Amino acid sequence: MNIESKLKKIRTSRKRRVVLPFHSIPIGGIDVSDELFAGVIIFIKALFKRLKVQQFDIEVTHWGEIFLVEPSRGMFIQLSVHLRVSDVDVKRVKLDLKSDNYRVYQDECFAHESLCVSFRVKRSGTQWRRFPLDVTSVSFDNVMATIIKAMLLNVANLIPTVKHELSRDIHTIDVDDVVALIRYGAAKLGQDSQFASIISGDRDLLYVKGFTLDGTQLRFSSFNLRQYQYCLSPQSMKVMKMLIPDAGYTVVEFVS
Repeated sequence: MNIESKLKKIRTSRKRRVVLPFHSIPIGGIDVSDELFAGVIIFIKALFKRLKVQQFDIEVTHWGEIFLVEPSRGMFIQLSVHLRVSDVDVKRVKLDLKSDNYRVYQDECFAHESLCVSFRVKRSGTQWRRFPLDVTSVSFDNVMATIIKAMLLNVANLIPTVKHELSRDIHTIDVDDVVALIRYGAAKLGQDSQFASIISGDRDLLYVKGFTLDGTQLRFSSFNLRQYQYCLSPQSMKVMKMLIPDAGYTVVEFVS
């Protein structure tokens, strides 16, 4: 396993992650400012090295989503690094609201976000586990040991087979990804853009079974079997190439 190639995928995917607010499915990964990113990558590199020693495999998707493959049972573990309001603060507010209809909190004593690293086994019903992360730390040994121990324990406590496994190939670009690109393109290029015209029937996009991108021709059918075909403009193709670099030169199928 080449750790540097995994880190390169994470870096190159950062430009694509601007699309994710338009995605219908939450996508994990690294969501921090440019100022924090350099420190986070140092931690991720150290963690990847430790996981490699533990014989974990590591996969990074086109969105920069990170999956750790546990060696003994082959379970996929999602890994994310992001800013989050303290769980303690959230629990305190919920407790307060049991006795009051509303509460007013001073800004300086509530809702401060802190950096954390989270993981979750990729299967139905599992919960995220979160750990505070200080990227200014001299050593990450303690937090890495804690996280890996928690991962192994979490996997060990799960039954080997479940009724509903998540079967989607994590490296497949699917319908949801393409719809997210179209919505992002509409927001970026404006209401007079080609993508804005496509999403004017956004209800239909919710039920698309598949897209075909044949050169610059985008084809799809909606839930009522109505057929759509668009010859994408250079601006639209530039957006598509954010996720599909060879768009325009080949025929690509995207399914749900």
